[in-house]
Amino acid sequence: MRRHPWLDRVLDWLAGHFTTWPADEFARFTRSAPPEASALISALPPEAPPLRPPDATSIAPGTFELRFAKLHQEQEFEDMWDMLAEDAQRSWGSRQEFVERMRQQAAEFELLEAQVGDSEIVPEWTDRHRNRTYRNVARLDVSYRIRHGWRDVTMRRQVHLVPAAGGWRTLFYPAEEAS
Repeated sequence: MRRHPWLDRVLDWLAGHFTTWPADEFARFTRSAPPEASALISALPPEAPPLRPPDATSIAPGTFELRFAKLHQEQEFEDMWDMLAEDAQRSWGSRQEFVERMRQQAAEFELLEAQVGDSEIVPEWTDRHRNRTYRNVARLDVSYRIRHGWRDVTMRRQVHLVPAAGGWRTLFYPAEEAS
């Protein structure tokens, strides 16, 4: 066939109509001018691993509450705001108001430790104080050790978390003002 280049071209043309070439062997079946030394541009994008979203991870309610308490200990009140349920955020007013009141509270009380006891998911729970009903609520028994002045005090509280995108949100409301 080297004596008849036209026959080689006709066979390539004919094979191109009846077969497909793998993408990685495309260059083997094409003819082009010799590459210039100055610039070599590829028609195909560079190979890259496919991008996948990260696997969804579910955070346990107890772990969520301990993270919330840890942020409180570190006085990272800005980050705590994002962990509040929408109802709780509305009751605080704004992020800035929440941060200011939490700083005032931290000046009086220091959270030393939080321990989560029993936890359960309840299909429905009604907050009688605010007259709101929530579904699939995590109910936790939490012990907080706080320092007020020179005294260390342990308080037990029942904490409620509501499901939200990416995990849980806490129904941490502002303390009512004494009248």
